[in-house]
Amino acid sequence: MDGSSAPVRPAQLAVPGGERPSARAPSSAPAEALLRFRGVAKIFPARKGQAAVTALSDIDLEVPRGAVVGVIGRSGAGKSTLIRLANGLERASAGSVEIAGRDVTALTERGWRDARRSIGMIFQHFNLLSSRSVFDNVALPLEVAGLGRAAIERRVAPLLDLVGLTDKRDRYPVELSGGQKQRVGIARALATEPELLLCDEATSALDPETTASILALLRRVNRELGVTILLITHEIPVIKEVCDRVAVIDQGRIVEQGATFEVFTRPAQATTARFVEAVTRAELSPQLAARLAASGGAGARLVLRIGFSGSAGTAPLVVRLAERFGSAFEVSGGRIDTVGGRPFGSLIALVPADGDLGDLVEEFDLTLEVLGHVA
Repeated sequence: MDGSSAPVRPAQLAVPGGERPSARAPSSAPAEALLRFRGVAKIFPARKGQAAVTALSDIDLEVPRGAVVGVIGRSGAGKSTLIRLANGLERASAGSVEIAGRDVTALTERGWRDARRSIGMIFQHFNLLSSRSVFDNVALPLEVAGLGRAAIERRVAPLLDLVGLTDKRDRYPVELSGGQKQRVGIARALATEPELLLCDEATSALDPETTASILALLRRVNRELGVTILLITHEIPVIKEVCDRVAVIDQGRIVEQGATFEVFTRPAQATTARFVEAVTRAELSPQLAARLAASGGAGARLVLRIGFSGSAGTAPLVVRLAERFGSAFEVSGGRIDTVGGRPFGSLIALVPADGDLGDLVEEFDLTLEVLGHVA
């Protein structure tokens, strides 16, 4: 599957239903949204002989209170512009941005200074002050807000404990690893007790193991402190690991959005499918690919890529296929992953060309892609 079309549901396999829809209607979000974009556009004006640039068009997105919502897209898709609209670093050219029911689109800079007290921000490159200790970096927004030293101590000490840096409070950024620096950034972002935490590619400068620890910390912040999180990323494993909902942005438009598990297991758009394939798609082995033919004669078998989710991600599906087709069934490869503890993935399987999979497709909610035939 190259992402340009939906999987085939061949008639000879007695598969019920039809093609998947070409577009997914946005899933309804809970009524209370902490952050809401309504018909938002952002156009950067022409300058020095260059044409105006439309960075965002017709953005409708809701971030439910208490949720972790991810926005994924490639470089230049509009992710950074979107998050900068949420903290007032950019102003929308059209539409509205609402925070806790308040339209902040036309706020003055003074108004935004007040609004930002309820918003925390985590950056890709940490943005720590090298001349300040860990404690003093976390304390900075509290100093700006005018809190006294005793109040700052009461606020900062528990945050350092939360992010696991109590023993580093007097260290300086140069003495810290990348993951430790990002933990300081998270503690600093939480210092003002925000309702909303914005994460701008917060893990892209980190190695996979450190990324996993930072994502676990963000999920803890969400669950234990009740902080709503909007994160932007180009990394699908980040979305898979931590997000309740996801929006896919492409060329300044949101092309698909919904619950993460549903979007991952049933991508409706080619852009989404290409992202998801990185963690779900089983690939043909070179040996099997060399044997493929467009059609087969007597006794030929179909080569299928079978997409599955939920209970089918464990042994029952394979057991049922083996029981039905016996030695004519063969698994050539597969990948299984999880989102929120629910398995999903795909198998490369060989089955009789005249086999009936209809009831299994319905029972396990499978998708099928015919890759070819082998003798």
